Amino acid sequence: MSGENILNREYVFVKELVGYFKAANAYVLTDEAGNQIGEVKEDVPGFFRKMMKFTDYKTMMPFKVHFYDENAQVYMTLWRKFSFFRSNVFLDDADGRTLGQFKQKIFTLKPKFWLLNMEGQEIGQVQGNWSGWDFKMVDAQEQPLGQVTKKWAGLGKELFTSADNYVITREPSVRDADMRKLALAAGICIDMVLKEKGR
Repeated sequence: MSGENILNREYVFVKELVGYFKAANAYVLTDEAGNQIGEVKEDVPGFFRKMMKFTDYKTMMPFKVHFYDENAQVYMTLWRKFSFFRSNVFLDDADGRTLGQFKQKIFTLKPKFWLLNMEGQEIGQVQGNWSGWDFKMVDAQEQPLGQVTKKWAGLGKELFTSADNYVITREPSVRDADMRKLALAAGICIDMVLKEKGR
């Protein structure tokens, strides 16, 4: 199965490729040893859409982000339509089947997303601290599913000095394949929706 090597890992490290004049976001995914195991790349079609990424309207623009495995095969896609106030971000598998949705909750002191299944039913939440870049993902019973953070227990200290680099962890107890995909996508979703506002 495409992406299996990444989806079965408890830890996935994310390094954003930062460029001064960069219309599309791009990330490298690595294992604990720093070996590349995949990539995530935003697809920004057309000259006009690329130019809009350098304006204040970028926080509202639609986006589509593809997840690639070590063989450069797409195994899932994160996307959003045009958004005024609240982002509704969808995750599709390689066949175009919608796995779930991250629905941004507004007017809260801390960032929060509802996690919905393909039928639009709430199955969990993503809660966190943007300034500390520390987010947790829980199911509807408040049981942990994963975390997005700059700290990693394997090192016992802050792992990275900026939010451009972080680690996504998934709980070993989460065996559902779709839920593991959503837990991995949560990190990129947070990055695409929240960090754009500060760029």
